[in-house]
Amino acid sequence: MKSPQAMICLSTSPSISFLFYGLSILCVTSATVSASYGGNETDYLALLSFKSKITQDPYKVLTSWNHSFHFCDWAGISCGKRHKRVTALRLGSQGLEGSLSPHVGNLSFLRELDLGNNSFQGTIPHELALAGSK
Repeated sequence: MKSPQAMICLSTSPSISFLFYGLSILCVTSATVSASYGGNETDYLALLSFKSKITQDPYKVLTSWNHSFHFCDWAGISCGKRHKRVTALRLGSQGLEGSLSPHVGNLSFLRELDLGNNSFQGTIPHELALAGSK
């Protein structure tokens, strides 16, 4: 008969293997996101957070905002040529509805924000007001 300790080791071995596999996938995914976005996942995540707060997008302007394209190629986004950081977010008159994510304040190179003629609710996030004063 096997000892209880041996049985415990054998029964946890698949769990450890699964955990190792999961961590490996996480590391590879993180490295891929970092490499795909020029090491600047801050802008990428801020834009995805913005998109997550949009409840209506009647002209489907945000459909290009996905993993298939670099965020500098997304509709309404302009980036600096040298550092590939978001410098402009131009989504005026697109019929967008929702609220503004405070993570937009993480777009530290943002110089132009045009969200006019849309239907945003709530207040302007404090983080966004601070971003304009930098």
